[in-house]
Amino acid sequence: MHLAEHGYVVASIEYRVAPTARFSEPLEDVKASIRYLKANAAKFGIDADSVGVIGGSAGGYLSALTGTTTFDKGEHLDVTSGVRAAVDIYGLSDLTQIGADYDAETQARHRSPGATEALWVNGSPVFGGVDGGIPAHPEAAKTANPINYIGKTSAPMLLMHGTADTIVSPSETDLLFQAL
Repeated sequence: MHLAEHGYVVASIEYRVAPTARFSEPLEDVKASIRYLKANAAKFGIDADSVGVIGGSAGGYLSALTGTTTFDKGEHLDVTSGVRAAVDIYGLSDLTQIGADYDAETQARHRSPGATEALWVNGSPVFGGVDGGIPAHPEAAKTANPINYIGKTSAPMLLMHGTADTIVSPSETDLLFQAL
């Protein structure tokens, strides 16, 4: 609301989530939403050349991926899903290190097949995914890490993360900062 009250056009989008969806489907949903908004820019009063994304936690992760990748599928493929800026608020950067700043027990939970990041990458066997935690499928995890897509065409990013976060290691944001 704060952004809209200050003259920005704001759209809140939905995307598929684990365990029924897995990477890259949620990112494809975000990119499709951006293309839809840009394709209908005149209708919605949007400056299609000045689109940015913002999100927290999983949304921050998707913002970082949106600012660094293509993964375009679906409708309006004649319109770019590229953004001018991305804001990542306590998002993930490397799914193999989400619990890095925490105790051994928490780190072990992040390596389990039931960890959110494992379901995000591997899916659930119940819904056609593969079993195992992130360490069981390192190449799949690598393809889901925004730090692996940083390049000269990456959007400028604002990164924010609190040091008292108990879910996502604060070092996740530093990893993305160092990669950028």
